Amino acid sequence: MTPVGSGGERPFGRHRPPGSARAPRHGLPPRHFDALAAGGGGAAVIAHLWDAERSHRLLLLGLLMTRAADRPDAVGPLTPLEQAWELLSASERQSRAVTDDLLLLPETGVWLQHTLRRLHEALAPPDADPPLWLDTGQLHLIAAACGIRTGLPFSLRLPSRAGTVWLPSLGLATLPGAAGPGAVRAEFDGDALTLGHGGETLHVPFPSRADTPGWQPPTRLVLELPEGPKDLQLNDLGPYRILSAAPAGRLPSSSGEQADRWAELLGRAWPLLRRADPQAAEDVAACLRSIEPLPPSTPFRWHSATMRDGMGGLAASAPTGSEPAAVPQFAAILTHEVQHSKLSALMHMYSLHTQENQARLYAPWRDDPRPLSGMLHGVYAFTAVARFWRGYVLSGAAPPDEAALAHFEFALRRNQLLRVLPPLGEDPELTRLGRRLLGQLTETVSDWTDASVPTSLLTAAERAADDHAVSWRLHHLAPDPSLVAEMAHDWITAGRTGRPLPRHGCPAPRLVPDPTARNLDARAVLARMRLMEPALAKLRATPERLASTVEGARPADLLLVSGQVTAAWELYEREISAGSGPAPGGGVVFPSTAGAWAGLRLALGVSGGHRAAGRALLRCPELVRAVHRAIGEATGEPADPVAVAAWVGRTAGESA
Repeated sequence: MTPVGSGGERPFGRHRPPGSARAPRHGLPPRHFDALAAGGGGAAVIAHLWDAERSHRLLLLGLLMTRAADRPDAVGPLTPLEQAWELLSASERQSRAVTDDLLLLPETGVWLQHTLRRLHEALAPPDADPPLWLDTGQLHLIAAACGIRTGLPFSLRLPSRAGTVWLPSLGLATLPGAAGPGAVRAEFDGDALTLGHGGETLHVPFPSRADTPGWQPPTRLVLELPEGPKDLQLNDLGPYRILSAAPAGRLPSSSGEQADRWAELLGRAWPLLRRADPQAAEDVAACLRSIEPLPPSTPFRWHSATMRDGMGGLAASAPTGSEPAAVPQFAAILTHEVQHSKLSALMHMYSLHTQENQARLYAPWRDDPRPLSGMLHGVYAFTAVARFWRGYVLSGAAPPDEAALAHFEFALRRNQLLRVLPPLGEDPELTRLGRRLLGQLTETVSDWTDASVPTSLLTAAERAADDHAVSWRLHHLAPDPSLVAEMAHDWITAGRTGRPLPRHGCPAPRLVPDPTARNLDARAVLARMRLMEPALAKLRATPERLASTVEGARPADLLLVSGQVTAAWELYEREISAGSGPAPGGGVVFPSTAGAWAGLRLALGVSGGHRAAGRALLRCPELVRAVHRAIGEATGEPADPVAVAAWVGRTAGESA
C-alpha cells in the first residue's frame, strides 16, 4: 500500500505496523469541499474521500496492533497477530488492489472501531463472552481472504463463531460438530482451503461461488454502469453488520426468493435514480459497496441505516414485493444512505463542530432529540432525498399514480429542511467549516422554492410538518410549572368571578426527553397512503389492522385522513378527557395523550375553525396540555380541550 509515514514506510511492513507513524494530511480542494457541502459530490470527489478513508483505516489498524500487543487476551488460541500481518504484507506485494478491496469493505471499518473500543476497555475476565480474541482475530480472516485471492499459500489458526468461519468477500464456512467460539486450522495450498476442527475437515477449492455443503458464498447484486457492471454484496453472512445482531449465516431476508427480490428492486431503482437524479446516481455508483438486509417493514416506513465507520455500506428493509411505490422509495434510500457515508468520510478529514454531543435539537424526521452531529447528518441526507423527489417529478419519471406522492415527499422534506437549516447554521458549536457546509445546504434547498407543487399537496405537506413538530413538543418539552399553576387557577377563578382574563407571557419550556416517544409520523404515513389510494382503501376495509399496519396510528387518525373530521375531532377529545390508557371503545393502549392532542390540532386546522385554539396548539401545545391536566386535577372534572386551548391562545397572546 502507499506510504502513510513521513519516511515512506509501507503500512504492511516486515515487522510491526507503523501505528505511530505520522499520517499524510488529506484535504479537499475548495471546489470539492463546496460540491460536497451543497449536497453533491461526483466520482472525482468521492475518490478523494476513499483515499482519505484508506489512510484513516490504516492508522486504525496500526493502533489496533499496538494496543493488542499489550493484551494477552487478544490472541488466545489463534496464530500470533504478527503472522497474520506478514500474510497481509505479502498479499499487498502481490496485489494492492486486493488488499485495498478488503481494507475498504464497510464491515472492516465497523470491525476496527468495535475492536478498538474493546481493546480500550480493562482486561476482561477469562470467560468473557465473546472473548476479545474473537474480535481481534478478524485480522486473521482478512489476511486469509487476501492470501486466497492473491494465491499465496498459508497456514493459520483462524477464529470461528459457533463453528462458522467468515472469510470477508469470499464466503462462510461451517464445520460440523463445532460449538461456541474456538479456533480452526486453516491450510491454503494456492488452489484450495482446508479447514479442520477436531476430527472434522472441510475442503473448499477456489474460486468457489456456488453453495456447497459447508460453504456459502455471499449473494451478489449488480449495478449496471456505463463503464461496465459493478458488483455489490448483500452483507448477511459476516458478524460485523450495521444493525443486525443475528449470528453469522444466511439471513431469511436474502435467501432464495428474497435474493431475487433484492436483485429485481435494485435493477428497477437504479435506472430510475439515474434518470431522476444523475448527481445521486454518480455518488451511489462511486460509493456503494454493500447492502445489509433488515426485516421487512410496514408501508412507507422502509427502515435504513448506515454506520459512520462503514463507508459504502447501508442497511435496508428487505422488499416483500407488495410495498406501495417501492422503486422510488428504494431509490431515495440509496441516495439518503450514501449521503451519510460521504459526510462520515468528510468528518474523518475535518471538524465540523466541537465535541459537544448533547441530544438537544429538534429533527423533523426523528422521534427523539438529536445531538448536533446527528442533525448535521440528518439535514445532509434529507437534502439529497428532497432533490431526488424533485427530480422524480421534473424528469417525468413518476407515473400518474405516483406523481402526487412524489410532490408530497418533495414538499414535505423541503419544508422540514427550511425549518431547521437557518437556526442550525447559527449554532455556536459549529466550526467555520461546519457553518460553511450548512450555508451551502441552505442555499441549495432555498433554490428549490419555485418548484411547481400543487397547492393541495403543499398544504398537506405543511400540515404533516406541523403535526410532527407539535407531537415532538408534546413529548419532549415541559412548560414552567408555576405558569401552569397560575393559568389553571386563573381559568377556575375567572370562570367564577367573571373578572377580565389576565394575559400571560410564555417562558421558554424545558427540554425533558421522553424515551417512550414513538412513531410521531403516524398521520404522515396515513397521508401517504391516502395519496396511494389502494393502500388506504385496503386499510379502510380492515380497520382492525390499523395498529399493526401503521404503528402509532389511532382510530381517530384513520377517520381524519378519510375525511370524517367531526368524528375524528370527537374521538380525540374523548381520548384526551379519558387520559392515558386504552383508546375510546377499547383497542390499543396509548402511553400518553400527546398523539391525541396533536391530532386534535390537526382536525381544528382541517375544519378551519377555532383559530385561537389552533394557534395555541401549534405554538405551545405542551402548555395547553399541562394547563388542561392541572384544571382537571383541581376540579375533578376534565375541561373542554378546545375551550382550554382557545383560552390559552387568547391569554398567552403573541408570545405563545
